[in-house]
Amino acid sequence: MTDARFLDNGDSADFYPLNALKGVQELHFGVRTIAKQWQEVLRDNPHIRIHSRLLPTRQNVLAVLDLSDGEGWVRDGELVAKRGGEAVNVKELPEGALWLKDAAHLFELCGMGLNEDLERLQLAWRLRPLQEEERDAWQAQGVRVHGPMSNVWLAPGAVLRDVSFNTEQGPIVVGPDAEIMEGCRVRGPFALGEGSQLRMGTLIYGATTVGQGCKMGGELSNVVVHDWSNKAHGGFLGNAVLGSWCNLGAETTCSNLKNTYGVIAEWCEDSQSFEPKGRQFCGLLMGDHSKTAIHTAFSTATVVGVMVNVFGERTPPRHVRSFQWGVDGEVKIDLDKGLDVARKVMARRKQTMSAEEEHAIRALFSK
Repeated sequence: MTDARFLDNGDSADFYPLNALKGVQELHFGVRTIAKQWQEVLRDNPHIRIHSRLLPTRQNVLAVLDLSDGEGWVRDGELVAKRGGEAVNVKELPEGALWLKDAAHLFELCGMGLNEDLERLQLAWRLRPLQEEERDAWQAQGVRVHGPMSNVWLAPGAVLRDVSFNTEQGPIVVGPDAEIMEGCRVRGPFALGEGSQLRMGTLIYGATTVGQGCKMGGELSNVVVHDWSNKAHGGFLGNAVLGSWCNLGAETTCSNLKNTYGVIAEWCEDSQSFEPKGRQFCGLLMGDHSKTAIHTAFSTATVVGVMVNVFGERTPPRHVRSFQWGVDGEVKIDLDKGLDVARKVMARRKQTMSAEEEHAIRALFSK
């Protein structure tokens, strides 16, 4: 769906497979989408338009709001922000303006995204910080906080049960009606979205964010999880990004570091090849509506496309194409059956697939 606030349609191949069914502006910078954050920032400035990869940091927001009518910025010759109609006074993007590079950049910027959005989140989620004088009362209920109490932010309906928080490195935010079950250990920065759940004994290393309506378990380290996805059981996931409506079977695990400790070759959709981008750590990048069987083991920097069912006798390849059924051959899913499963999954969360969403899936399948 086209968003009038943005100058582009957010379909850059740099963000495959996360943007296969949605624009870059719908990806999470922290725990909420780039679009949602810019929408709040620009509510009183409808004549400002920005590029989907220009992130809503304090520095970028102040600079964008300071644009004069007819003024704009360019980056590598491409217009990335403007106020009013035609941009007649065009300048280079200011030095230091944060620009989203690719899909893996999302987990690298996870903690920054949460911190940059925290002031807006306080209003949107009606957050309140815990106070130092509450420490003993919370500890009596089994909630032990290592570090500043004021770095714990709770929304209405948030539930905590016998948990350990460490806020020395950043905030821990528990969204509306979210629940952290018994035995969880969480290091900030971390945010749990509306109605989401950490299952018993979950281990969270910051920086990690979990979107709306998710169920998380096992061990997560520097992960961005988009809305309505599940990793409800054991297994490790690190330096990773999950799209929406994903489900990782029990003990699904992904490597995020080569045994040689060397630079990782990452999948490039444009060149259809693996190329080094300078990263030492990179785990799983998974598109919307994809699922794994129990005990699935992914190699370092694996990319899984849209609506994939990952199962089979061998280790999944490091790039699993969209709509693949299993990893032991080149079998595509039956699209109508795949859509039927997706509708059932969504119905369990009282959500429905829109005609626009179905059209996007069918169009991608037919490419």
